[in-house]
Amino acid sequence: MPANLTPQYFEAERAYKQAKTIAERIEGLENMLAVMPKHKGTDHLRADLRARIAKLREEEQRGPGGAARTRLYYVRREGAGQAVLVGLPNSGKSQLLASLTEASPKVADYPFTTQLPLPGMMLYQNVQVQIVDVPAINYPEARPWVRNIVRGADLLLLVVDLGLEPVSQVETIRGELTGMRVRLLGKGDAPPEEPEVGKKALVVANKNDLEMVAERHARLASWLGGRFPLVSVSSLQGTGLDELRREVFLALEVIRVYSKPPGRQPDTDRPFVIKAGSTVEELAGEVHKELRRNLKYAQVWGSGKFDGQRVNRRYVLQDGDIVELHT
Repeated sequence: MPANLTPQYFEAERAYKQAKTIAERIEGLENMLAVMPKHKGTDHLRADLRARIAKLREEEQRGPGGAARTRLYYVRREGAGQAVLVGLPNSGKSQLLASLTEASPKVADYPFTTQLPLPGMMLYQNVQVQIVDVPAINYPEARPWVRNIVRGADLLLLVVDLGLEPVSQVETIRGELTGMRVRLLGKGDAPPEEPEVGKKALVVANKNDLEMVAERHARLASWLGGRFPLVSVSSLQGTGLDELRREVFLALEVIRVYSKPPGRQPDTDRPFVIKAGSTVEELAGEVHKELRRNLKYAQVWGSGKFDGQRVNRRYVLQDGDIVELHT
């Protein structure tokens, strides 16, 4: 079947051929993918473009000369998930990172203080979650690599300043993300088609220690209409941070499961963190691939009908379960 490519596709292809940097080439290929007609005749070409994009992203992350360039473009995921702080200048992202983690970002009252990505680890109960601060979403010099980090994140924390109009801030952030082909997924939203990526988001209304912010917060909550979780905090004074930690953990949709060796006590300080809805078989694979292959059954304490209930490999685990795997 012929591809029947459109003039818009060939225009995007010409722009791609003129690209000088890896980031521009990735964007060019994604533009080609976006305007390509969707039918059986383009299936092979679509697969080829996706493979070229993936190869370019790997090349960009490696970079010539190794680690120094990688640090600019890529933050290796650690912990139970990666949440990226997204906001406009002076929204308090850096202070929020400092308050949630042991990272030491540069905090100042002038715009575009953050120049490079800075990760830190946030502890929620016995789980570590990676929080990453990046430059303001409208900082043009950092846009190519901020785009890559945002598109690769598990969760976006949209930080708005309650000292200013918060609704317009969210709209501006969403517009910038749309330009990066990132669509925010609210409650009930279906994932977008490529080259767009869908990202779960949590709105953080910062600086609630300022005067006269209750009305702005109420207006923001009404405008969001429950589509996204909303947490009110003061990153400077530390109020609301416990709720924020909890909401981040819930938004990641993961559970904590504890492995119990037969005849021994479980290690409740070091849970396995797996996706919600995971089965006993998938937990066994996290422990060791051979264990998954040879697994016969498991015993579960927690979500079972009784302690030590014997279950098969398809049993769906719940947060806090203790599991004894048997081969």
